[in-house]
This record gives sequence, C-alpha cells and structure tokens, in this order.
Amino acid sequence: MEKNPEKTGELILQFDSARIFFAEEEEEEEARIVVSLKDITERKKIISDLEKTKAELTAKIEDLKKFEKVTVNRELKMTELKKKIKGLEKQLKMSGEKSVDER
Repeated sequence: MEKNPEKTGELILQFDSARIFFAEEEEEEEARIVVSLKDITERKKIISDLEKTKAELTAKIEDLKKFEKVTVNRELKMTELKKKIKGLEKQLKMSGEKSVDER
C-alpha cells in the first residue's frame, strides 16, 4: 500500500537527471555526481483526486443510465397502453356500447 505523503509529511520525488564531473587535473582521481530530483508530491495528489472524481462520476453516470432506462421504459409502456385504450374504445363504439367515459 502506498503511503499518503500528506499524512506522513514525506515528499514524492522523481529522478530528473544526473551528471558526472571528472577532475580535469591528472593527479586528482575525483569524480562528482550531481543528481537532480523533482518534487511531484502535488502532482501525485492531483492525480489521486482526479481518479477519485472519475470514479464518483462513473458511478453517477451508471445511476443516470438506470434512471433513463426506467423512465424510457415507463413512457413506452404508457404509449402502448394509450394505443390499446383507443383500440378498445373503437371496438366499443362499433359494437354500439357506451364507452367508460360516456356512462
């Protein structure tokens, strides 16, 4: 499990570059290494926040898809029932009986 730098107070560092310098004089056998690191603590926090937000939005999208399916199916059923009612009313009129509204 990755440590949370905010809680531990640690920095997240990323290697940037390295250079080796050798002494120019022959009697010195000395070399120096200079390493450059970048502090990416804030960037890691932003990425973490974005991933959390993405997960929340994905869950909300799924909820909206379920809601859409329920409401669209309901509307389709209502349209189907209205057509059925009109067909039954026509049958009643053709048979000479009064419709439910006329009684």
